[in-house]
Amino acid sequence: MQDYKEKLKPSYQKKQQPMQKEITGELESTSSKPVQETVETLKLEKEQLQKQLAEQTEHAKQVMTFAQKNIKEKLAEQIHEELVLQSKLEKLEYTNENQNKLIEQLTRKLANLEVKRQTLVAEKQQLQTQLRCEEVLIQQVKAAKTELADYKLKFVTLVDVEKEPFIDIQKENEEQLKMLGQQERELVSLRAERDYFKDRYNQIMQTRIMKWIGKYWLIRKRLRSKK
Repeated sequence: MQDYKEKLKPSYQKKQQPMQKEITGELESTSSKPVQETVETLKLEKEQLQKQLAEQTEHAKQVMTFAQKNIKEKLAEQIHEELVLQSKLEKLEYTNENQNKLIEQLTRKLANLEVKRQTLVAEKQQLQTQLRCEEVLIQQVKAAKTELADYKLKFVTLVDVEKEPFIDIQKENEEQLKMLGQQERELVSLRAERDYFKDRYNQIMQTRIMKWIGKYWLIRKRLRSKK
């Protein structure tokens, strides 16, 4: 405000100089007028100038006050917006960090599931190979059983001819046939039990893998929709 007054002083002085010259000229040209009238005129002009200066000063104060108020309000709004944006940015960074950690965890779990799946595939191939070997063994057992049955017929024939010498041999053959039948039944039972547990294990692992894969893609879809 003081600067504004100082800026107004030169203009006021510039306005005063012609007026002083004019007044001096009037005094010189109208030396016949009374001195009192000239003094009153100067006082009136001085009062008008002071009033004009006061009005301009008041107007400048009002303008300055209004400008300062607007600047403070805009500055406060800008600071508030910056604080809000900073808070949102921090929340987004925290959310992004958590999402990245979750994606890493799911990726590791998916990798572990992939390793388990490959292990299951290898075990399945091994079981299939073992199954083929067992089928070959069953065929061999059946062939041996047929062969023993043929021998039994031959033994029966021989027993009819020479019964007593072959009674022990017949009993031994019957015991061997019983053992082979029991072994065959045990082998079939083991095979059925193995197939049941293999199917059950495959179902459980497949269900778990599908569940984890579903969760992984669901979370990934949510993350993409948020972004």
